[in-house]
Amino acid sequence: MDEGEWVRRIQEGETRYLTPLIERYYAGIQKYCYYRLRSEEESKDLTQETFYRFCRHIARYSNSGKCRAYLYTIARNLCNDHLRKRVQFPSMEFDEAVTGEAVWQGLSIEEQVEKGQLVDELLHLLPEEQREPVFMRFCLDLTFRDIARITGVNVCMVQYRVKRGLNSLRSHLERSDHVEQASAVHHRNPAELPLVPR
Repeated sequence: MDEGEWVRRIQEGETRYLTPLIERYYAGIQKYCYYRLRSEEESKDLTQETFYRFCRHIARYSNSGKCRAYLYTIARNLCNDHLRKRVQFPSMEFDEAVTGEAVWQGLSIEEQVEKGQLVDELLHLLPEEQREPVFMRFCLDLTFRDIARITGVNVCMVQYRVKRGLNSLRSHLERSDHVEQASAVHHRNPAELPLVPR
């Protein structure tokens, strides 16, 4: 049974079909909320709120397009509202410095990759208009069309922003590689350095 049929059955009052729908999208919605809010607790709350709002307004849902895009649109709007409230109440504002090196010190590279910290650091090099679609495309595996529906931007603009973001990241990684190689040569033991004719 496809998700369109699940939605139709839910709209008819067969709430047992909510379970497979929630199971299919819960982890991705929570990952997106965490990416936006950087708080496990808040991301769980807003994920639950996303599905609550979906259920509350299910009668109005027309299933025009994918349910996934609709859920991400709800989650995105909730995150935007929540972030606006943080700005209004600075004491609740998330301190980006906390997400920096201090939090990740002592973790192995494998643990950092698993927790998404390395990807996160790279993504934060991009402006928000590129960061969000790159994250959605490669971390959430959303299509360009779904990203366009969720963000309200046309598909060509989404593709352009993703391409620009990837080019920026590629340039940054190439520069980092170059700096690391130069640094490695600079810090060699004198015995390892090639002899320079005098």
